[in-house]
Amino acid sequence: MKNSTLINRAKVFIFSFLSIFSSALIFAQDSAVVKTTNVTTTSTEEWQTNPTYWIIGGVVLIVIVAIVAMNGRKRND
Repeated sequence: MKNSTLINRAKVFIFSFLSIFSSALIFAQDSAVVKTTNVTTTSTEEWQTNPTYWIIGGVVLIVIVAIVAMNGRKRND
């Protein structure tokens, strides 16, 4: 009985030691040096990606279809 208690305590000690040691290694990885980089980007927007052009194009298409449809009715009168 003493032997299994001793083994269990040894396992707990080893596990605790490894946990503390690994957390110390993890905190050692943090660097206090702040690195800053400046990145300059230029963005160009294509007209196909702007929804305003799609809305204007849809309205123009509807107006053209309406004009063509109304012209067809006037010929039948």
